[in-house]
Amino acid sequence: DPGSIAFGSWNNNQHAGDPNNPGVGFSANSPGHRVFAMVSYRKEYFNFGATTLSLFWEGRTIGNASYTFSGDINGDGGTSNDLIYIHRNKTEMNFQTYTSGGKTFTGAEQADAWDKYIKQDPYLSENRGKYAERGAIFLPMVFRMDFSIVQEFFTNIFDKRNTLQLRADIINFGNLLNSDWGVSQRLVNAQPLLAVSGAPADAAGKVQYRLRQVNGQWMNKSYEQTAFESDVWRIQFSIRYIFN
Repeated sequence: DPGSIAFGSWNNNQHAGDPNNPGVGFSANSPGHRVFAMVSYRKEYFNFGATTLSLFWEGRTIGNASYTFSGDINGDGGTSNDLIYIHRNKTEMNFQTYTSGGKTFTGAEQADAWDKYIKQDPYLSENRGKYAERGAIFLPMVFRMDFSIVQEFFTNIFDKRNTLQLRADIINFGNLLNSDWGVSQRLVNAQPLLAVSGAPADAAGKVQYRLRQVNGQWMNKSYEQTAFESDVWRIQFSIRYIFN
């Protein structure tokens, strides 16, 4: 029964409730997908110098996670390892009606919000009626490109060519062209369901839980953009002298 105490702890269905016998899951270091391409063009003119233009483009998965309860839903002592059950429909849900800050939040309105959340989430919507798999939530791929230009100046010293090299690298070059490009995403929260303290059951013996709120609103989207240094464009300059 999806409302019972048999929520898995780092398990899949076949081992639900037994943290000492975990099912097969994805490693926290799973690489996901990666694709890349590089192009470079170098033009040397006379004996004066040369110019090189290079572009590196990459798309990759930036990580994975697990959908778990916030709290100990099965009484095993762990508060962040209980994988959620992905309800087939609202009839399987068992949200607790509670009052906070003078306002009552009914189980029905939480069920409505959770059903909408499942529908907009790629993984949850495709796996209704199952327990979430460990590490199976792969974050959206991020696509970035780096651009570099190298200017070389030649000079002969003792009949040997020496080179003065000036270089500029623009990292995450696409973000310089468009502020929406090259920005990664992360989960708003990997624990959308809150275990009620002590995992109390209702009159029928089924476990109850609550839906997480973010900024005073029910969770309504899986991902949000990040704002790290790697999400914005950067430029670096270098100088190099090559002796021959």
